[in-house]
Amino acid sequence: MNERTLVMLLAGGRGSRLNILAAHRAKPAVPFGGLYRIIDFALSNVMHSKLRYVGVLTQYRPSSLMNHLADGSPWDLAGHTAKLKILPPYQGRQDFDWYSGTADAVYQNLALIRRYRPTRVLILSGDHIYSMNYREMLRFHDENDAVATIAAMPVPWEETHRFGILVPDEHGRLVRFQEKPKEEAFSNLASMGIYVFDTDVLVEELVRIHKSGGNDFGGHLIPGLLERSDRIFVHPFTGYWRDVGTLDSYWQANMDLLDPTSGMDLTTWRTRTNMDYESLDKMPPSWISDAAELDRSMVSPGCRIEGRVSRSVLSPGVKVEPGAVVEDSVIMHRTVIRAGARVIRCVVDKHVEIGRDAVVGARDADAPPNRQDPTHLSTGITVVGKLVKIAPGARLGANVIVHPGAAVPAEDVPHGATITA
Repeated sequence: MNERTLVMLLAGGRGSRLNILAAHRAKPAVPFGGLYRIIDFALSNVMHSKLRYVGVLTQYRPSSLMNHLADGSPWDLAGHTAKLKILPPYQGRQDFDWYSGTADAVYQNLALIRRYRPTRVLILSGDHIYSMNYREMLRFHDENDAVATIAAMPVPWEETHRFGILVPDEHGRLVRFQEKPKEEAFSNLASMGIYVFDTDVLVEELVRIHKSGGNDFGGHLIPGLLERSDRIFVHPFTGYWRDVGTLDSYWQANMDLLDPTSGMDLTTWRTRTNMDYESLDKMPPSWISDAAELDRSMVSPGCRIEGRVSRSVLSPGVKVEPGAVVEDSVIMHRTVIRAGARVIRCVVDKHVEIGRDAVVGARDADAPPNRQDPTHLSTGITVVGKLVKIAPGARLGANVIVHPGAAVPAEDVPHGATITA
């Protein structure tokens, strides 16, 4: 079965709702859970499912993502019997341009599909946190003689507007489809952006929607195919899965990592990453002083903890000096939190320095949304970009965004403010 399955992994998204976290990197390259990057989860699933040929479709700011992927060997996708191939858009050719949608990205790489000649194509997104055995979905697809199969799971009704909504019949056949409903949804069964297609059907549909100007799986290909076929099936999924496409969902997924009841377990999932990139494999063990306090947190190699860290995720090389407090936060690589500083409900990117006695973030349920990007940040999290320096004694409220490279002076920054570089 699996030897004739080609994986096409969509990893070119800009991730605008992740705001400054994805301003200078592709969304799948955003760090997650201390050691990892978001794309590691799909690649680890591919590895454990024993699928051997993967095309990674890149586009927006792909440099750090490509460096992280290397030759695919961290996920056993290198050598004579396996291959990871990076597929950027074909710029400058008459019939090709930047990928204009998920389906267009695969359409631009039809030559690879035709050259490999798989029986089926597995389409994945590189920006979800989950563990799945794709072999079970492939088996489900074959047993139902399906032309297409869509993985799906229930989501909260208030989130249905973010997803393609599916209605299957009693046999699992798809009978209704609603792409990101603006009004009332048909159901709360959501597409996970994971598809299996018979190759001939996929190629035919990609060519069809390209001719009509369509470019998206949910917006164009699935609705069109549903009009012509009753062999689209819905494959139910019941494990942990989260789309981390928003700042709030990204923060919450990191907090889920610390909750033993959430269903996320990276040890059981056997999630892999590239430890060579950024010399993570050369980091010394973490060091925690006798005076430090550590509670329900994940601490990566190379961290030095002398203050208090509670319900937080620390990436490699983070330093928390004496008297400093970190609570309910995600702190990325080599950030330094100076003595006496407090970091509360924050996401802090790489190489940030938070000065002595500064206060970053707050617990205020009534804090107004970020004034510049209210749809991106309204749940009380403060987000600090890469290479920021926060002066000693500065005080930043909730729902604050600090752009990469900014220097924050020793002053009060109110709830909902944005600081640019």
